[in-house]
Amino acid sequence: MLPRSRSFVAAAIAAAAISAAPEAHAWGPYGHAIVADIAQERLTPQAQKTATALLAQEGHQTLDQVASWPDTIGHVPKSKGGLPETLVWHYVDIDVSSRGYDQERDCADHNCVAEKIPELEKILADTHAPAQQRLDALKWVVHLIGDVHQPLHAAERDHDKGGNAVRLSYYGETLNGHMNLHSLWDEGVMDREANLQVGPHYSIDFAKAKSEASVLAQHITPDEAKYWTAGFSADHVRDATIDWVDESHAFARSISYGALPQNKNAELGTEYTTIAWPIIQLRLEQAGVRLAAVLNTALSGG
Repeated sequence: MLPRSRSFVAAAIAAAAISAAPEAHAWGPYGHAIVADIAQERLTPQAQKTATALLAQEGHQTLDQVASWPDTIGHVPKSKGGLPETLVWHYVDIDVSSRGYDQERDCADHNCVAEKIPELEKILADTHAPAQQRLDALKWVVHLIGDVHQPLHAAERDHDKGGNAVRLSYYGETLNGHMNLHSLWDEGVMDREANLQVGPHYSIDFAKAKSEASVLAQHITPDEAKYWTAGFSADHVRDATIDWVDESHAFARSISYGALPQNKNAELGTEYTTIAWPIIQLRLEQAGVRLAAVLNTALSGG
């Protein structure tokens, strides 16, 4: 694993501010579990109690167990009880030539991650809503807050579907013969640097996910957590979500795309990983802290 460099991350944030894997699988199941695990440890007693009660309806105990459900259900045909129409909820395609999110231009139908997070948070916070509806909203909120922190879920270049159409080689390998830029940020870098290989049918070792979440959580300082959630409240969930979208878009513009070699056929390896991995770690940490803030607010009513 490459050494963690906080100074490098800070520099990358400043630069970002200035300057055929499934398309909706942001982070992959390990990444989503890590975000959920970081958040779980930051829940207030009341939020923990309410979340536990909601999860118990389906026999689950922790957030990581349901963190990837929205990806799974989205790839099941409607005829078999799936929700393929929700695949577009996981991202918002903002061209890298743009400076940030514009609802009328980027999400006119409101069916994108920027608009779905605040919509689903309201359902989760509604103590009068049916318990199953609140549980579904919980699963979606856990997942989509992870999604919105993956840079390529808030950007595209030349209609490449968030990098899904950018084929590449990573350390001389391809992922099942079709590695692309999006899957590299979803799983490829994380798999290599944290040794988190996904098993058959997207199965994962939850203990390994918790261990990696613990490593990342130790790097989060109180000042960082406070800064990452500054100004957040129940009345400003949408504003916060748009801020997170714009952050991801900036990282995609300056790092995900910006750090690519000029030679389109160049193989990616150590140089790209050295830049990408600290950003991926940072975004997982931020997603976990912010997910906890959303859940603590939404579930405070019992």
